[in-house]
Amino acid sequence: MVAYAPLIDNLQAAIAEFTKSSSTGDEKVIGQNIEEALVIVRGFVEKLNALTGEEWRKLEAIGEQRQARLQLLAKLRNPHTVDENERYPLAKEFNSTAGKLARAWALASGSPNANEYRSDVRFYSDVRNQLIKMEAADRRANGEPLSEEIITLLSQLAVDSTASSQVIDVYGEIGRELPNLQDLNIEALNLRSRDESETALLIDALRRDLLQESRNATGNNEVRAKQFSERIRELMNRYTNQQLTSAEVIAELIELSKEIVAESNRGEQFSPPLSNDELAFYDVMDTNGSAGELLEDDVLAQIARKLVTALRRDAKTDWTVRDDVRAKLRRSIRTLLRKHKYPPEQRNEAVVLVLEQMERFAPRWSEAA
Repeated sequence: MVAYAPLIDNLQAAIAEFTKSSSTGDEKVIGQNIEEALVIVRGFVEKLNALTGEEWRKLEAIGEQRQARLQLLAKLRNPHTVDENERYPLAKEFNSTAGKLARAWALASGSPNANEYRSDVRFYSDVRNQLIKMEAADRRANGEPLSEEIITLLSQLAVDSTASSQVIDVYGEIGRELPNLQDLNIEALNLRSRDESETALLIDALRRDLLQESRNATGNNEVRAKQFSERIRELMNRYTNQQLTSAEVIAELIELSKEIVAESNRGEQFSPPLSNDELAFYDVMDTNGSAGELLEDDVLAQIARKLVTALRRDAKTDWTVRDDVRAKLRRSIRTLLRKHKYPPEQRNEAVVLVLEQMERFAPRWSEAA
């Protein structure tokens, strides 16, 4: 029954959305007319046809199923169309309409006249599934939670992919083709064998991969994670504004990937080496105003080591909610900063930043306290 749950949910949603009320009140009349549902299906298919154009259909007509999906996905995820929130408005409109189509189809698919639309419904459903996976991967790479809607849809996709061997998983294929960052280079991406649509989706996957790997490499170091995120965003903005070609943005992303790989070992440049926790506080101290320019790296590293020692010692399981413990932590931080001649005008902000960084370590440190 678990496997049928998404289908049942879809059917119930379709009944709620598309069946008409009776003349006596607000009560829904179920199964009033399957042909009416088919008219609704036709309307959504026509809307999607107008939205997506004809290029994909030409490819599908000659048996290029995979390329048809690639072409449409690249169009819907075109980086030149992103809005101020870095979302894809065309993909959003497509997803909304394709979702309504799926719910209408749950009612209309039993009609003897439904075969006319079956192929289009399947195609648009497949593309919507790919877009859902991409959005979920985007959110994970950005450290954002998945919405309940996406979680539900992903669960449904897992059931669908298990039940059908005909699903063309373009998103999964492109993701699997990406080498590990350690092995990433132009030759490994095999760009010469890819058309424009596939290259565009490869850039999208590479951007997402770098975001995810940068978060993995930096751990809870919010300063470095933000720095990498901003650099990736800047590169993509230049690509979006046509200041970089596809080949150029790929080359830039590959160069940045080398820094992300090196990030895991960055603490070893200090003597003695800084742990990942110490490195996080070093970055907080170093990037706070002019402090990084006024103090030597070794001094900042020494502050970071002592901060971690002091904060671990004073951290309690309830320090995040106890004002007396937080006050003690602030005093410990100020004492260390003053002892090492941290710029006075930067100290108050440094205390705030250190506590913010410490809160990201709170679950792990509290368990060890």
